[in-house]
Amino acid sequence: MKKPKSIGTAVASSVWDAHITKATSSPHYAKEYKKYSYVLDEYEIIAKRIKNGEPVGESYLKGEQKKKLLELTDLHHADFKKYLE
Repeated sequence: MKKPKSIGTAVASSVWDAHITKATSSPHYAKEYKKYSYVLDEYEIIAKRIKNGEPVGESYLKGEQKKKLLELTDLHHADFKKYLE
């Protein structure tokens, strides 16, 4: 017997397809979707967590990830001290 797809997977792809179809169906909808769309910025989210003293992955506290955080956000070396103590 074949295992059925989970309902969540089936619905998620249908919802996504409907969303894309509507966004590309006319210039009006495309303009509206573009106006309200946003992009998650991983580094801004992690920077906010660091400023608030919330837990973050160790990879963000040293090495390349730390360099990127310092370059792309308003974090300073002093913000990392509470995690190194």
